[in-house]
Amino acid sequence: MKDDYKTRIQPTDVIGQKNPTHKNAAKIFIHPSTFAQAGFATGHSCLVEFNGVQREAVAWPGDSKVANNIASISRVFQNVANLELGQFIRVVPGVPVPSAQIVVIRETTSEIPPLPDSGAEHERWKHHLEYKLELADYILPGTPFDDVFLRGSLRSFVVESVDGSAKRVVKYDPTTTVVEISNDEATGVVDKLKLEPLPNMARQIEQLNDFFNEYDMELENNAIPPFTCGIVIDGTHGTGKTMLLDHIAATRWGRVVRITEDDKPSTILSIFETAVDQRGATIILIDDITTLIGKNNANRPGYIKAIKTGLDMLAEKAQTDNRRPNVLVAATCLDYLDDIPYDLQRPSRFWQHIGLPTPDTFGRAEILRSMKPPFSAKDFDKYILDLVDRTHAFTGGDLRNLLAKAMQARRKRVAPQFDKPLEWEDVTKIFKEVRPSAMRDINLKPPTIHWSDIGGYEDVKLALQDVLRTPDGLQENHWVPTKGVLLYGPPGCSKTMTAQAMATETGFNFFAVKGGELLNMYVGETERSIRNIFKRAAEASPSIIFFDEIDSLAGTRSSGSSGGGGVQAVTTLLTEMAGFEERGNVFVLAATNRPDSLDPALLRPGRFDELIYVPLPDVKAREAIIVRMSKKLLFQDIDVEELAKMTEGYSGAEVSNICGSAFSRSREAGDNPTAMEVLRAKIRSTPKGVTFEHLSYFNNWHNQRKGIF
Repeated sequence: MKDDYKTRIQPTDVIGQKNPTHKNAAKIFIHPSTFAQAGFATGHSCLVEFNGVQREAVAWPGDSKVANNIASISRVFQNVANLELGQFIRVVPGVPVPSAQIVVIRETTSEIPPLPDSGAEHERWKHHLEYKLELADYILPGTPFDDVFLRGSLRSFVVESVDGSAKRVVKYDPTTTVVEISNDEATGVVDKLKLEPLPNMARQIEQLNDFFNEYDMELENNAIPPFTCGIVIDGTHGTGKTMLLDHIAATRWGRVVRITEDDKPSTILSIFETAVDQRGATIILIDDITTLIGKNNANRPGYIKAIKTGLDMLAEKAQTDNRRPNVLVAATCLDYLDDIPYDLQRPSRFWQHIGLPTPDTFGRAEILRSMKPPFSAKDFDKYILDLVDRTHAFTGGDLRNLLAKAMQARRKRVAPQFDKPLEWEDVTKIFKEVRPSAMRDINLKPPTIHWSDIGGYEDVKLALQDVLRTPDGLQENHWVPTKGVLLYGPPGCSKTMTAQAMATETGFNFFAVKGGELLNMYVGETERSIRNIFKRAAEASPSIIFFDEIDSLAGTRSSGSSGGGGVQAVTTLLTEMAGFEERGNVFVLAATNRPDSLDPALLRPGRFDELIYVPLPDVKAREAIIVRMSKKLLFQDIDVEELAKMTEGYSGAEVSNICGSAFSRSREAGDNPTAMEVLRAKIRSTPKGVTFEHLSYFNNWHNQRKGIF
């Protein structure tokens, strides 16, 4: 449940206190009646949303004398979140606040020399700050500790990060939380950059650690320069890109610098220069680099130049010193090929990238178990497996969102007994609200059409069913199924309807695209659209991509009719279809009325392996169409068999149109003719759209190919 509140400063604010404890710095106080009604829990996290920004806070019941539409915050929270008093915010209940593992506090004192990196004085200040954090209880990144007095000296500090994040709110645990003091000269506290495992990221963590291992090695004499310090992590929304950056930051390998859209190109270049010159290690993080170098940014060239110059500077130092400098530059984006300009993909820059895929069955199970949803012990394993089966195409972020909303449903169900376990009914209520991130703006489900809705065409239906069936006697892992099928034949012969029925019967997610809709006059946009379709289908697998009128997209390259853009579109389509082994359970269906205009490369093995001819409807198919239309239009006493014989040679679309327009005219006629009289007259007056020449064309092309009837 979300509610809107107007902000004000909490009266117990730390400003003006002689010895502030910062105990309320991270809290947001909400009227007690609203607090319970909206599903908040004391001491749990909540999301504060405003102007498209989200910040974590700790939910706390407020003063009942304050209006229930007022949320009270500390001055610290106001400054950290950049909130204005009186501003409207939206607050969303969250989950229990986790205990902090590592809290990094940066010294901001300017009048006196900074604290030494070690020694008795360093330890005294560290213990004193630990005491202050224990008093605060909850830790908000950005919280200042100004003019802290100890043994005759005043020093100032700020909480720089908690567990590598500059936005998370955590709870201080004096038994487990580690506090580190940093300053501009801090060198970090570990010598080796290495990541510990994360759920569903074993392969990606291994790849990153392989990259990090090269920081400890001298470059080989015959190594091919240049040597990059940059790496990009890409993946769709909710796959864990930001979490992985925070995981890197929490290694304590070096000083962490985060580049954001608020930084100017000159500031970014200065960050690189400082990292090269200083003696300690530096981790430079750029979360969502497209905010800097995206095509909508007016200063895009300036940002690209600054990042390019900085990365080249690091590569040159690596070549000079015969080893990489202790500087890591990690960035995130949705898609490496689309979002990172070619100028930044060169070897000395962001040459390496690691993809975070949408989790498969095992990955979802691992993620869900790591979240420890409060199911009862006896139902835990069963409910986890049920969730895994119901969450195809869900990312880790989607799963977290699903469980958070289920927890809200649980709180509403059990209030005020909040210790009750999470039940399956709480989860099922939420499934309609939460969609996979990969499917925002995509209609996953086609119209519900079954094979039984398509009369006739038994050979076509059987051929399509066989395509996805594992042959008897063959183990599934020893059999490579067909990945592409081309439906061809005269227009209006149920090719699209057949594709929709296949999606319905298999239960696969369905992506329907008209070939012409992907064509774009701008260079590279058509190829980008094709790659995006395949990527999103892989994320939502098992899935079917249906290219209707594919000839408009993938015409013969040698003809020159499509221009250079058409050549690139075909090349991209070929590349994507050739990469199916890595894309999971994705199946491609395509339809065309002009099979001879397709590029021959698409009809070779490994692309469209099966060619299925969809002819004019036979008598059974025409009977099914007439029956369906007569039921829809409420006409009785129709001789279906006679009408089916009379419509021989018509396409399915033409038969449907004859029925629809004939019945419409019969209602308008004053002499009230019977339905059969109107239909006979309509058939006799309607020319056939598919001529003998058309049929000869398809038969000739079909006879030249090894197709399936």
